[in-house]
Amino acid sequence: MKIRYTRVKKFSKKSFGLMILVQILTIFYTIVVGTAFLTSNTEAYFNDNSEVAGIIQVGFWENEWDKSSLKFPSENDQLFESCEPKEISVQISNTGSDMKGPSQYEVYYISKGNPMKGEKVGEGIIDPILANQSATLKFTATKPGNYKFRALQRPNHGHKAERQDLWSETIMINCNVDKENIETIEVQDASIPNTEVPVETNPTQEEENVNTSLSDTEQINTQDEEQQENLDKSSE
Repeated sequence: MKIRYTRVKKFSKKSFGLMILVQILTIFYTIVVGTAFLTSNTEAYFNDNSEVAGIIQVGFWENEWDKSSLKFPSENDQLFESCEPKEISVQISNTGSDMKGPSQYEVYYISKGNPMKGEKVGEGIIDPILANQSATLKFTATKPGNYKFRALQRPNHGHKAERQDLWSETIMINCNVDKENIETIEVQDASIPNTEVPVETNPTQEEENVNTSLSDTEQINTQDEEQQENLDKSSE
């Protein structure tokens, strides 16, 4: 009986120590979790404020159409004669409301034919244009051929999800090398002074002509002398 009592007493002491350890760990875990929770709430609060401040844009959202409408006013093609790089340009107008942001444009080229079927050789930014105002789009053409500007409307133009585009008039650049070469040759020929080219003649023929002329002259003189003698005789 005494031995059994001792074992129970030892077991009770071990259980009491284990319970104290569990309580200490529980308190420590509670403190750690509580601190983390409080800290995370504070960070989330500030993050939410910063996100809201970055999205609001003075009553305008990017997915809304700003009621602007771009247009190329000219319908007449342009023609230039040049063999050197040349800056080309077109006018673009905003026939709608003020643009709330920029748009884009591209330049297309083809050696012959319609540039819309050619290759893209340039691009740029269209700065915001006010209502009923115009801007100039420029590009430096480096070779002869046909060029066109392609402009993109602002997002959701006409409440359509796909970007709407428009094309400018055709700009044609010719390099007439043959004409320039001909003009250069004419200028060079004009700079050379005129010179008389001697005409070759046949010396034998000239001598015969001179001899014939002398014979005719002598014959005429002889006839004159005979006539004079006859006149003298008749007068006697």
